[in-house]
Amino acid sequence: MSQNSRETASENIECPISRLLEIISAKWTVEILREISIAPTRTRQFLRLIPGLSMKSLQFRLKELERFGLLERIEYDQLPRHVEHSITERGRKAIAIYMSIKELSDEIFPVTCHCPMGQIDTQQRCSDAVCPSRPLDR
Repeated sequence: MSQNSRETASENIECPISRLLEIISAKWTVEILREISIAPTRTRQFLRLIPGLSMKSLQFRLKELERFGLLERIEYDQLPRHVEHSITERGRKAIAIYMSIKELSDEIFPVTCHCPMGQIDTQQRCSDAVCPSRPLDR
């Protein structure tokens, strides 16, 4: 196979690893998944918990994350009617990827980091995680 045909083949076939990295590194994804890994979260709660996040960006990102199975949307018919977003098993796998990246980045860049994943206790499973900046009684 010549170099030109390799380049053409790689241009025509999207690499699944690159696509996944694109999805999990998209703006606000880390913060949204961090919040729902701590506890199911209502739509408007995200706006209070994630400084700078707009409703438009939030709605777009939630739809994308739901489409790829990283979170699920749960509608409650009780009054007042509300929606919560909860992490899925696939979302937990994304959190594990973030934690691995954080561990490696701590080795490579041994500086105090203020990244969002640093707030999750790595000794606990994501579903049991505790974030010091977020109250437990929701």
